[in-house]
Amino acid sequence: MQSKNNNLTEPAICGKKCIMLDKRYPKELVLKDHSEVLLRPLEEGDTDLFVRFFKELPLKNRWYLKENPCDSAVIAKWIQNQKIGKTFCVLALFEKRIVAHASLLMRLHGGRKHVGHLRLMVASDFRKKQLGTWLIFDIIRRAMDFGLEKIRTDFIIGVEDMAIKGVRKLDFVKEGLLKDYIKDDQGNYYDYQIMVKHLHQDWSDF
Repeated sequence: MQSKNNNLTEPAICGKKCIMLDKRYPKELVLKDHSEVLLRPLEEGDTDLFVRFFKELPLKNRWYLKENPCDSAVIAKWIQNQKIGKTFCVLALFEKRIVAHASLLMRLHGGRKHVGHLRLMVASDFRKKQLGTWLIFDIIRRAMDFGLEKIRTDFIIGVEDMAIKGVRKLDFVKEGLLKDYIKDDQGNYYDYQIMVKHLHQDWSDF
C-alpha cells in the first residue's frame, strides 16, 4: 500500500480546530490489488455521491447506524458539522465513485473534547484491499493534528467482527462491553464493544 501526495494545499476545519492540511489532500493510494483511489475531505457538493454510496451498501452493513445516511438531509447535516469543526470526514473515491469513508467525530466543549469518535465504512467490493487500514491511519494522523488524546470506536459483536480484528492490530484496546445493547428489526440482541486507542503527538505509534 502506497500513497502519493500531489502537493496541493487544502484549508480544513474552521473554528477552534482550524488547521491547514498542507500538501496532504487530495492523496492517491495504491491498494493491495494495485487499484488506485483518491482520498480527500468531504465537500459541499458531495451530498448526492455520499447518499448513493450508502444506498449501494447492503442493508446488513447499515441497519445499525444511528441516522439514515440514505437521507440527503442527514448528509447535509454531516457536511455542516464538518464546516464548524465537529467532524472531519475523509472520502475514498474510485473513478468518481465514493467507495469508503472515515469520519472523526469531535466535541467542541466539555469533558470529552480530548476524545474523537471514529466511524468507518467501506464498500463491499473494496474490502480486504487494506483501504480501511489506510483510512484509519489517516484519521489517526488528523486526530493528532487536532490535539486529541484518544480515539474511540464501537462495534457490534457478531456483525462487525472483521473490523474488531482489524483495529485490534492497530492498538485499539477493548474498554467496555454492553451486553444485549443493540437490537435489530427481527428482535435479535447483540453485544456492543467499545474500543479505544491512546494517541501520542508523534508518529511513533506506527
